[in-house]
Amino acid sequence: MKSVNYKDNKAVKNDITPLFLSAFPEDERPPVKYFFSSARKNSNNLYAYYDDNNEFIGFSYLSSYKDIIYVFFLAIQDEKRNRGLGSEILSKIKEENKGKVILLCYEEVDPKYNDNEMRIKRRNFYRRNGFEDNGVKTNEFGVAFETGYYGPHKVSFEDYVEIFVMGFSEYARKHIKEVK
Repeated sequence: MKSVNYKDNKAVKNDITPLFLSAFPEDERPPVKYFFSSARKNSNNLYAYYDDNNEFIGFSYLSSYKDIIYVFFLAIQDEKRNRGLGSEILSKIKEENKGKVILLCYEEVDPKYNDNEMRIKRRNFYRRNGFEDNGVKTNEFGVAFETGYYGPHKVSFEDYVEIFVMGFSEYARKHIKEVK
């Protein structure tokens, strides 16, 4: 598997855009234009992943802050799921960031949600890949999330907010609340 950093590559953008729009609900993603402009920041990296035949597999959007690498987005093409490719990408991220904390979030798991089984599967996927409960729950733009981490330490809510702001903008700060 090879990765290509977006950095204004139009072919990569064309591969990522449809998956970005289909994999994440509208209330969990920024507008496309803002997504790609944020990816140009020095603290951010948007990677497209391709197989040996140069077929697009998926993408990850990473942001760095202190010793934390935050996986804002990770998505695999529908037809390529359940082949271990998501795990392979997470392994690549962990390998390239040894000694750092890899942080991510996933939708809150609770029987009150109609899609709770999918939420459980998603959380279990991350747990199978070595991620532990970070102990921080958030409400971001009205959507409830849990956080998971891999690495030397948990991440505080305060650092979580800072990495979110680094990833997108100061605007995000007022839309993230900690859920106790």
